[in-house]
Amino acid sequence: MDEHQEAFYLWHWARKESIMEEPLDLFHIDAHADMGRPKHLSRSIYLPQNSETNYLKYYRYLTENEFSNGTFILPAILNGLIKNVYFIYPDWRNYQPTRKRIPLGSAFGEGKLLKCEMQMNTKSQWNLKKVFPDLKYFAYIMCKIDKIPTGKKVILDIDLDYFACIDSIFNHFCYEAEITQDQFHRREILLNEKTLPYSGIEFHFLKQNRRYFVRVSPKKVKEVSFIPPREKIAASIVSLSKVLQEKRIKPVFITICRSLHSGYCPRELSPFIEAKLLEELQNYFQIERINVQGKRYR
Repeated sequence: MDEHQEAFYLWHWARKESIMEEPLDLFHIDAHADMGRPKHLSRSIYLPQNSETNYLKYYRYLTENEFSNGTFILPAILNGLIKNVYFIYPDWRNYQPTRKRIPLGSAFGEGKLLKCEMQMNTKSQWNLKKVFPDLKYFAYIMCKIDKIPTGKKVILDIDLDYFACIDSIFNHFCYEAEITQDQFHRREILLNEKTLPYSGIEFHFLKQNRRYFVRVSPKKVKEVSFIPPREKIAASIVSLSKVLQEKRIKPVFITICRSLHSGYCPRELSPFIEAKLLEELQNYFQIERINVQGKRYR
């Protein structure tokens, strides 16, 4: 898949095909946790009862219109696809190992407004269950690959940016919109807005041949990247595959994300990493590559 939210649809496809017959632990091997909470959804993450909408069509719509590449895991937990989450981060990330139990639910069980990590005690727990009738708990574990448990049957989910990553992609995003002459001359009203420094957005006003424009871009951040030589990438892939074998990990379903359009994995390295990763996984697991509905899912 090209972007990571597509995994949400593919996991539902695997459930529909009886490949994933029960909730499984997720081994999320990635440079990013992707544990963001989606904004208020226009459609529920739960297929409406007696719905005439096709199951896969419904979840394909959600995937393509409601989620981003960092907000697809929490809905999959509520949908009963995922039991617990192991965020397996690369050695070059200076993260601290973490383990915690997290509550997750949606307001009134409607599946549109998701909430997690709610503060609760003995007194508030009963009220929370009334507000969040679909409340469930999951274990969230952050660790490196050598600390994973042994003998787990899992969903194996790998992002290529685990091996090579550009984190400062937003430095290269900008959008231009044409504005009126009056808006151009009154630009100080916007630029003096007190909340602007906290918005994470910058505005640059331009005049070109009697036309007026505003350029909108995220605020620049420190350039961060991890782009090792191909030899080191290949060695990292071999090492990861060997650990999975030594730990007797049993993948029921494997999803691999290229982070192609978002740009987190360098385009020039993506084909090499994908080919090498598939080669190594094939050495250790009997992999059947599936074209969903007869074509690559986009």
